[in-house]
Amino acid sequence: KQWYQRRVAITAGIQLNPYIVAFHSQKNVAPKCLEGMTELWTGYSFMFVDVSKNVAGQSLSAPGSCWREFYVNNMMECRQTFCTNTKAEYSFWLSTAIEDSMTHDSYPQSTSYAEDPELVKRFISRCAVCVSDYKLMAVHSYTKDLPTTEAASLSQSGWEIAYSGYSFSFQTGAGRGFGSAFQGHGSCLKLFSPINIAQTNGQDVRWVSTNFKSYWIMDYSHLDGMNPYEAAYDEDWSVVTKQDRDAFIAKRLGKCYVMKKTKKAIALRGFYYADPDA
Repeated sequence: KQWYQRRVAITAGIQLNPYIVAFHSQKNVAPKCLEGMTELWTGYSFMFVDVSKNVAGQSLSAPGSCWREFYVNNMMECRQTFCTNTKAEYSFWLSTAIEDSMTHDSYPQSTSYAEDPELVKRFISRCAVCVSDYKLMAVHSYTKDLPTTEAASLSQSGWEIAYSGYSFSFQTGAGRGFGSAFQGHGSCLKLFSPINIAQTNGQDVRWVSTNFKSYWIMDYSHLDGMNPYEAAYDEDWSVVTKQDRDAFIAKRLGKCYVMKKTKKAIALRGFYYADPDA
């Protein structure tokens, strides 16, 4: 009887326990939800907060990473008898991706949000939170090529390609960092950018610092034949200009697909629930 009720709900088009997901444009305009999804809200792309070397963050796949407003002082420290602001608070936001004509020098220097909030917001990524009736999953090739073989294999189980991107691991700020699980669609960013975060501390906002480092999956095939007992493989790639970045993307940067479970596949299984095996 329960199986029959679930099948009837699917046939009638009733959505039970939907997926709530976030998308990030890496631009200063909000992204669109994928086909068949419903937008809940748009906002600014939050990554993590670092307070006194304690880090807490949100996966870029999750709705908690999309804040309706941009805040420079977004945390208070509370003890048993009082709450107060802390000068040790740093928050980190996904920045707009570097454009073809830009270099790292194109981003603002240390800027006061109080003095020029619109300038700051111009370089903060926007996001959208969407209701989905199908599951999303990232698939990484761990090479410079897209994972076409893996995608073809998954298509036989009812998955199809939603979009392609680059394999993002995690981001550090003032020494510590946070990232996204590789199976989450937030680990497959549509744009590669060596400038990837904006840091706030008090009213100060900055995009460029020697402390800021983003980590991306690289193509492992060029390591074939290396002696694993030798020192770590060091290789510097300039990513200053568009030509530099294009070469790095083509020869070293890991690629990925975001796959979606088709409605047809969901219906054939006879249930419509957002459990990990759906």
